[in-house]
Order: sequence, then C-alpha cells, then structure tokens
Amino acid sequence: MDLTELSNRIKGLFGKKRARIGLDITSDTIVIVEIAKTRSGFALTNIAVANTPINAVQDNEILDPSAVAEVVRALLDEYEIEATHALCAVAGQSTIVRPVRFPYMPESELGEVIQYEAERYIPFSIDDVNISFQAVNEVEEDGAPKVEVILVAAQKALINSYVQVAEEAGLKLACVDVASFAVMRALAGTEQLKDDQTIALVHIQGWTTDINIMVSGIPRFSRSIPIGYSYFLDSIINSLGLDEESARAVLDEIDVDPQNYSPGSPQVEQATEIIRPALAELTGEIGRSLDFYLSQGTEAINRVILSGRGGNLNHLEQFLTTRLGMTVELANPFENLEINEDDFDPELLLPQAPTLATAIGLAIRGAQGL
Repeated sequence: MDLTELSNRIKGLFGKKRARIGLDITSDTIVIVEIAKTRSGFALTNIAVANTPINAVQDNEILDPSAVAEVVRALLDEYEIEATHALCAVAGQSTIVRPVRFPYMPESELGEVIQYEAERYIPFSIDDVNISFQAVNEVEEDGAPKVEVILVAAQKALINSYVQVAEEAGLKLACVDVASFAVMRALAGTEQLKDDQTIALVHIQGWTTDINIMVSGIPRFSRSIPIGYSYFLDSIINSLGLDEESARAVLDEIDVDPQNYSPGSPQVEQATEIIRPALAELTGEIGRSLDFYLSQGTEAINRVILSGRGGNLNHLEQFLTTRLGMTVELANPFENLEINEDDFDPELLLPQAPTLATAIGLAIRGAQGL
C-alpha cells in the first residue's frame, strides 16, 4: 500500500496540537509522526507521509534543504500540526556509533577526555564532526575499573543540513538522534525488545543499510552497508527508464522471496532481475556482519528485526530468514501504542510499520521530553 494513501486516509482527523514531532527524512521518504503521552503510555495522534523530492537527499545528507523543507511545511499545514520543535534522526556512513572503554572517572571529567581522545575512534577530522556520548556501564578490565561509553559522531555538514530544513519549515530542531536508536526506542517494552536479549536491527532506508546489535539494550556492534532502498529504486529507474513514481510502484510489486514466486507483469519481472544482484550482495554483507559479531565469542543473537522502507519489500523477512539461517521479523512499533481504530485503519497502518518506526521512536522521545 502506498504510504501517501495511508496518510491521506487519516488526514484531518485531529484538531490542532502543539507538540514536538518525530521527523524522519531519508532519500526516499519523509515521515512526520505526532504522539501524545497518556496516563497509561503513549497514543498515536497523527501521521503525515510524502515521497522525498528526487535527488534532494544523497548519502543521507540533505543536498536541497529548501525542497525538503517545502514538503515538510506542506505536510504540517495539510495535517494541521502546529509543532514548534522536531526531533530528527541520522544514519549511514557519515554517522559513527562505537562502544569505547575509558579508565573510570567522574562524568564531568569524562566529557573532556572524550573530546581529546575521540579522534582515535572516528575516521573523520575531529573538527568536522559533532560528538555525543553516553556512559552505560562500569566494568573491570585487566584488574582496573573502567567506564563503558557509547560514542556517537556525525559529520557537521550532515547535521547542519537537517538544521536548515527545520528552520526553513518553521521548526526548531530539538534533538538529532541515531535512526537505529530511535527504532529501538519505538520497540521498547514490546515482545520484540526484551531486556535480556541480543537483538540485531537491520535498518534499510535511503542509500544505506545500518546494522546495530544491541545486548540488553546496549549497542555492541555497528556497521553501515552502502546498499539501501534508494539503491534498488535508482537501479530500476536507470535500467527501465521509468520516472520515480512508476519505479516505486514497480518496486512495491516485486516479491523478493522465490518461495512466494508467482509470475508478474513483464516490467515487474524485469525489475526483479535488475535488483536481484544487489539484493544478493546486501544479504551477503548482512550475513558476514552477523557472523563477524558471533565469531567474537559473544552472546547468540536472539532475533533479527527489519526496519526502514526497505523492510517493506514484499516478503524480505522470509527471504532473509532462509538465507541467514536466523528468524527475521519486521519491526512493529505499534504493539504498545494506543491506537484509535476509528481514526487509523489498521489494514493500512500496520503493513507500513518498518517505514514508520524511526519517526515513531523520535515522537515518543519528544512526548517524553527527552
């Protein structure tokens, strides 16, 4: 089901609200989600979705902020969302997530040490990145106490492009999160994300696929692969000479799992053959990443979860389950959300869960005031 149809079906159901929104911008999709905090948890109040202007986002950096801001502003107006602040997420190879250990010290001193030491762990000039960190654990290593830190770095040009979009759309950027972290927040408290499990999140969105392995909620492994949904879309556009809208429609028809194969139109058959090599390469890279993690003698992976618009490729979870030898499932951020079925049609909403997961996680963080 086309995402714009989803948002059109729920348009105008809600009055004007003032809240922080989750704003997920990738090279293929722009998603806005608004969530309200309730006595028992969180309630979904608004969703607005549009396709990203062609070539406006490349390698996860917004190259045409004005074009993207125009779409964001139009969605805010159309769905009567009066947000003043937005939370965004970044992903891809311009973003680094790395667990690092330092000698134990007070957190006030830790910040200074990390600024000094960070360049050892980041493949970019320290002057070109924004750095954040979170102390997550105290451990003992070689008989000495240490503090375990999750170090996050994103290139300033990437962050600045999101800041510009927010400003031109009439918003202030309250926070920039990591897309995989936002998805994990969306899944917190569900059956898919239990405290004592090791979860591999495979986030297929834009031009990249980000793999993040979490152990009891703490990131332990991160890798970005330069193949994503936009890669498949671009291959179809270039090979079949289609416009973007037609190529999206064809890609939505492809069933990537041969076990579910049934003949389609000649165009769909051609497109299936076009993306098959890239899909095989992506699957191989995912498998090698998971095998590398397991080869370190670490905890077994309990489940693999797909998110991002690429997760909505027909039967991709079944295809990967067969190829990886592990059960792969689609992210479901709706399990613990209050959803009024008079306002949201589950038959439209639930199938798009992987695509909407990042924005939902961001909106939850906004509702929490974090």
